[in-house]
Amino acid sequence: MKRILAQIVLLSVALLTVSCGKDYISPDELFKNEAKIAKTKISVKSEDGGVVKETVPFNRVTVYKTSDFSSQSWLSAWSGGKMSYNMFSLSIYFQDIEKMKVGETLKPSHVMFSLPASSDSRDYTDEYSGKITLADKGEDYVILDFHKVGFSIGKGDYLVDGYLHCKLEDKLELDYYDLLH
Repeated sequence: MKRILAQIVLLSVALLTVSCGKDYISPDELFKNEAKIAKTKISVKSEDGGVVKETVPFNRVTVYKTSDFSSQSWLSAWSGGKMSYNMFSLSIYFQDIEKMKVGETLKPSHVMFSLPASSDSRDYTDEYSGKITLADKGEDYVILDFHKVGFSIGKGDYLVDGYLHCKLEDKLELDYYDLLH
């Protein structure tokens, strides 16, 4: 009887482990399934009154371990758009990335989503909906899981959903000589 009970317990633990799945995704898994990569779904009103719907990925994304704010890390992300409505930036300051564990939710202290090429002052917000969790991290990368993170601005609604692979660097290093030339 004890032997049967022990086998049932082992089988239950094995099934429980498999059914829970994993809360992280590796870079290899992410690049194999492009459908999981975070893209920004845009719904904006066009000048002729219609609605422009487009999906744009971020093309430059970096998480800096240290930032302007003490004990805070910084996410800097830019799209590769060419029009004022699809050229956007996202900046998030949050708790120290080095102390975070996989599966933990980011707790932003400062958020900014904007359209830098727009002349409309309403195309900026520091408010968002949804949540972001740490899906995986390594020596030189971080993967963030955006769970329907939405931003509403003057031009329309922007929704980021999926996994965002980010380079991980110590801090932002600006070479002023390169900026001037």
